[in-house]
Amino acid sequence: MQKNKLQKLYDEHRPVFHFTSQKGWLNDPNGLIFFGGYYHLFYQHYPHGVNHGPMHWGHARTRDLIEWEELPLALYPDELGVIFSGCMVYDENNTSGFGTVEKPPLVAVFTHHLEGKGEALQYQSLAYSLDGGMSFQKYEGNPVLDLHLKDFRDPKVFWYPPTGKWVMLASSGREVLFFTSSDLKSWAFGERFSGKGLKPDEIWECPDLVELEDKQGKRKWVLFVSQNTLDYIRTGIRYFIGTFTGEGFQAEAGVEEELFADFGRDNYAAATYTLTGKRVIQQSWMNCWRYAEKLPEAGFRGSMTVPRELGLRKTPEGYRVTQMPAKEVWEKLQIFLQKIPDHAEISLASIPGVYQYTPEGENGKMLFCNENSRLQIAIDFAYGKITVDRSGCGKTVCDPYFQELGWQYFSRDARRELYVFLDVTSIEIFAAEGEAVGTFQYFIDKPFDRLITGEKVK
Repeated sequence: MQKNKLQKLYDEHRPVFHFTSQKGWLNDPNGLIFFGGYYHLFYQHYPHGVNHGPMHWGHARTRDLIEWEELPLALYPDELGVIFSGCMVYDENNTSGFGTVEKPPLVAVFTHHLEGKGEALQYQSLAYSLDGGMSFQKYEGNPVLDLHLKDFRDPKVFWYPPTGKWVMLASSGREVLFFTSSDLKSWAFGERFSGKGLKPDEIWECPDLVELEDKQGKRKWVLFVSQNTLDYIRTGIRYFIGTFTGEGFQAEAGVEEELFADFGRDNYAAATYTLTGKRVIQQSWMNCWRYAEKLPEAGFRGSMTVPRELGLRKTPEGYRVTQMPAKEVWEKLQIFLQKIPDHAEISLASIPGVYQYTPEGENGKMLFCNENSRLQIAIDFAYGKITVDRSGCGKTVCDPYFQELGWQYFSRDARRELYVFLDVTSIEIFAAEGEAVGTFQYFIDKPFDRLITGEKVK
């Protein structure tokens, strides 16, 4: 990329291979679905400003998970409230009656959020599309599920063949509620799931339930929640491994430790694509509520992670979720891939970049830097720990938590390759065969010009 074009991207904080809207505010991914040959991404969007405002659903699509086509807005606020997060299902058997057997509908299941007289209510509603998601009609019987709660949001719905019913899970404060339905309109309460040892002000959001398989063919259900506290200090994507009963989730006995999908702060509100066969592809909002509205902007604010394929790995400590960039991402970004030797100092001729680094010994270091900024990764395979320090490249963000270290332990028997995806405003790190994954935003005034590894890092 020409130097002046690259500098313009840094001036505007515009990533190259991460989705962001052309203008306005962006947060949670919604309604992820593979349909009609495209991956469709709907998302929380305020098109008229760069801070969180009255939420709409934005819409984009892609064939390769890297180059995105931004489409017209899908859902707008109405008299029932603004449009919060939700999901998309393909009602193949037309159980809802919104389409026909010959032309089944896509159905968006989302949260309406209504504020008035100092109070807030959240309830679940429907909208349907008969043209592949290009336009939507809201159901005249909305809302379809109202518990008269202020915290009741982010529905995830899927068809469960063993019972012949739709299953919904939605967050409610510090727990996940489960419901079942035969037609998407009438819902019966099932079970509830809550964790242990939670903080008094802890909130769970954006639940998702998927079934993953390890390399030996063992399958486990995994429940994801985005965990937060009111001060946004304790934040991230937590997961539980267990079983699905058809009406609820049961964590495995003894699973009380906190397992997080990412050791960076900038991975939140994860969702998975439907209709992807046996593959489970997850994408998240690349941000953190602690400082999301303080980040530099240029008429837009917010981006998504690269889509990641999920797996399951049995370790000496138990089962762990693994994440690696989806195969489409790998294929598209092969032109950026560079294999980096240990104990080297390299001029960075091209950014963005994808870097593969394998330390020669038990310890490795990578330092991305220029005369004003530095971002360092340190990994210890003997101890099983990776640490990322971005404190040298976030001085324009006025929040102390942007400067903190991120770290994670991992299984010491994992392979030693380290993969780093470096874009204009972010770095995503995949270590230990995808067991240790870190997502970090960074903001600097000009591109990194050097990469230093191993003992040469000072």
